[in-house]
Amino acid sequence: MESPKLQWSAAEVSEGVLTVAIDGDRPKAWKNGFEQVVTPLGGGQWGEGVCKPGKARASGVADGREDRLHHYPEGVMQEANAAFDTTDGRDERDDGGPGDSDQDGADNSDARMTERFRNLGA
Repeated sequence: MESPKLQWSAAEVSEGVLTVAIDGDRPKAWKNGFEQVVTPLGGGQWGEGVCKPGKARASGVADGREDRLHHYPEGVMQEANAAFDTTDGRDERDDGGPGDSDQDGADNSDARMTERFRNLGA
């Protein structure tokens, strides 16, 4: 099984909320592991971080801080992957659909941040 990883090329910012798809095998217990890592760390330099089916979200993303914020969720993913064995295959996969896009009236700041986050994965 492939460990979960963030798909930065599909990152999206809408109204200051960053959404990044998670790819790879995610046993049900993995989501709890992600949240156990995020909770004691607080929000880092961003607001609340949560794991939704198939994606990670962070609120309070500020324009111009993309490089710094990129490292925080990557660290959370590494810790969650290390804490939970994703290779035994006993649990069902935590499948999530594609990220929901609410960018009808997205401002330029969201568009700039979206592009910067996507480029971080390249």
